Amino acid sequence: MHQEMGNNSLLNSTIESHFTWLHITEYTIFTVVFVISVVGNVLVCLVIFNTPRMRTTRNYLLVNLAVSDLTVALLCIPFDVVLKVAQPYWPLGAAMCNILWPAMTLVTNCSSFTLAAISLDRYRAVVHPWKPRFSSFQTTAIVASTWSLSFILVLPYALVLKIQNGYCDEDWPHPDAVKAYTMGLFVFQYALPLLVITWAYIMVAKKLRDQAARIARNCHINGIRTSIGEKTNNHGRNVSLLQPASDVLSSCSPPERRFSGNCRESNGHVKQELVPLSVDPPSCNKKEIKRLVRTTKIMKMLVTVVTFYAICLLPNQVVWLWYEFGTAETWPHFQTFLTFGSIMVYVNSCVNPLLYAGMNEDFRKGFTKLLVCKWKNFGNAFV
Repeated sequence: MHQEMGNNSLLNSTIESHFTWLHITEYTIFTVVFVISVVGNVLVCLVIFNTPRMRTTRNYLLVNLAVSDLTVALLCIPFDVVLKVAQPYWPLGAAMCNILWPAMTLVTNCSSFTLAAISLDRYRAVVHPWKPRFSSFQTTAIVASTWSLSFILVLPYALVLKIQNGYCDEDWPHPDAVKAYTMGLFVFQYALPLLVITWAYIMVAKKLRDQAARIARNCHINGIRTSIGEKTNNHGRNVSLLQPASDVLSSCSPPERRFSGNCRESNGHVKQELVPLSVDPPSCNKKEIKRLVRTTKIMKMLVTVVTFYAICLLPNQVVWLWYEFGTAETWPHFQTFLTFGSIMVYVNSCVNPLLYAGMNEDFRKGFTKLLVCKWKNFGNAFV
């Protein structure tokens, strides 16, 4: 009996140590994510508002995405830490029971809808460039719609949350209702937006590929016409396109930049007649090439943002589908998997500013300028 108690004590000590290190790791990640998310998303908003040429429809939608991520950092992460410390009790009161977790779901919905709106805006701008860009009113309506749809989708969840046995828990009227809501949330929060985004970016990619092929074809044709300076005559002899045949047979001064000397002998003197050399062929449109390169870079950045979003939210989607439609509760590591899913949602809130800084020169310069100015002002305050 004593040995058994000793083994149990050792086991309990090991489990306690394991969960302690798990919590330390979790809190460390929360802290890093919180700092990066707050600083990064605030910088995104400031750069866009302080740079006149960046005040575009797409960037205002990026502001909406940054606000969603900022809400996750400011509202969800601190309270989640409090709940983990106070577990298994609910220390935040009945009102927060109906606000906290629905708010997290709401901003996640808003991020999904905003990314879908950005993809449709890119589709409209690239595939149908003759259509006018969204006005300020239309952009405001789009942003308001993302929040309104997110609120409608999260409302049933907020209504079923109640304080039960000292903790905030769901109280659905029927077991099938929670299954239907979980599946509906997966479809409208994750699957459907990603389907729309995938379709829009495939269409944009096809359009950009066609544009690149057309520009390359035009440049190739123009390059041949401007670089080849000789042709073969009927006798198989090379005659310059840039000089008439009389120039080849007579000794004339070197041709000028756009004119050739057609030399004729008159009274023993060489007479030079200036005639047009050739008409320049239409060159490649440099503005069009520059616009294509810029659009392609923007598309790469946006596709990367969506890819990270899909990856970061996938574990949380899987864990709740498994919980409602499978046997997740019987898996011994389910709670760890659930924690991992929540952490990945939080990580998504801080990754976008890092992607903007790494893949977009405008944001990178804006971030650098703001940080340098703030650092100088901070240094001058102590001088």
